[in-house]
Amino acid sequence: MSGSRVVEASGPLTRPASADEGAVAVHPLPRGGEGETENPYPSPPWGRGWPAAGVFISRGGPGEGVRPIVTIQFVLGLDLGGTKIAAGVVNSHGRLFSSVRVATPAQGVRQDLAVLFDAAHAAVKAAKIPWKKIRAVGVGVPGAFDPRAETVWAPNLPGWSKVRLRRLLENAFERPVLVESDRNVQALAEAWLGLGAERQVRDLVFLTVGTGIGAGLISEGRLIPGAHGVAGAAGWMVIDRRWKPEFGRVGCFEALGAGPAVARLGRLAWERDRRGKVPIQDSKSQIQDLKSQNHISAEIVAAAARRGDKAARRVLEEVGTNLGLGVANIVCLLNPEVVVLGGGLAGIGSPLLAPLRRALRQWGQPLARRQVRIVLSRLGEKAGILGAARYALIKMEEKA
Repeated sequence: MSGSRVVEASGPLTRPASADEGAVAVHPLPRGGEGETENPYPSPPWGRGWPAAGVFISRGGPGEGVRPIVTIQFVLGLDLGGTKIAAGVVNSHGRLFSSVRVATPAQGVRQDLAVLFDAAHAAVKAAKIPWKKIRAVGVGVPGAFDPRAETVWAPNLPGWSKVRLRRLLENAFERPVLVESDRNVQALAEAWLGLGAERQVRDLVFLTVGTGIGAGLISEGRLIPGAHGVAGAAGWMVIDRRWKPEFGRVGCFEALGAGPAVARLGRLAWERDRRGKVPIQDSKSQIQDLKSQNHISAEIVAAAARRGDKAARRVLEEVGTNLGLGVANIVCLLNPEVVVLGGGLAGIGSPLLAPLRRALRQWGQPLARRQVRIVLSRLGEKAGILGAARYALIKMEEKA
């Protein structure tokens, strides 16, 4: 359908148009009940006193370590990101029955949650699992989820400060909702179904590098969320003492090592090319082919680097080195067995990983850097869905 944000992933997923032009269509999940032949939809929370973004919510205790789930259960995993929302139905063996990706509107809590809810509905429909079999909903959120104040703070999403996310979603889904930061649930996914499971790793760091940077920490098989859910806010580590205003908004490491840094340095390379301030062998830079520097994104820089563009490769060399400085700090402090790199930027691969590893060798504590493995996530974009589902399964098992 025209204007649809749902990407077909498992079955024909479409998004019906809203009655109001430009509004987000909301399609609640079906309720299950004995003897039902069709799935009626409950009333959505918006439109009946939708609360403002600045209110507080409640949540369970901090996440626990990795442990087996005995009975087979179905849960809905939701991954709320700065640029995308993903949803899928997962069982307790880690089988993914559906996967739906949509764009995050990033236009305020109400708009973002309307699309999140819509993606959830599409994921359940694609999985062909009756709603009555969905036991719980797990949600990974960007930023921080405070286990004491029980609020979501996501600085990369406008309006996401002290949001009552769990209560809002429980009202809509009529199921238990378990919320945790995206970096933590992704670490759980890697320990459950990725390299951590294969090698029985008990000390693992999942470093997600995309719009932002965060680190999910597992030590001795236990998830470390911190006193206020901020453990692993790696984007705020200092790798450059020369203060810049953006450091106060997103953190030093994130400003210099995440996707926006690639785009920003790409735009600077474009400007230098335009002014003739690059070596003659780079005068045919593919970045220069763009009509405007405003069109330059991390994806465009990465694509140019893969085609051999020297200016783009220099950009990735600088950002990769910055990432290596941050990884060196993490490795020195935590001495993990494995650092798993995930997120959109990690998918660039060698042009980013090579300078990262060089910086780690130069700056890392000798014993720790020799023993650690730096690997790419095997779960890719599905880590958020699988991790949110895993977190829900663990918390529900604790309550049983």
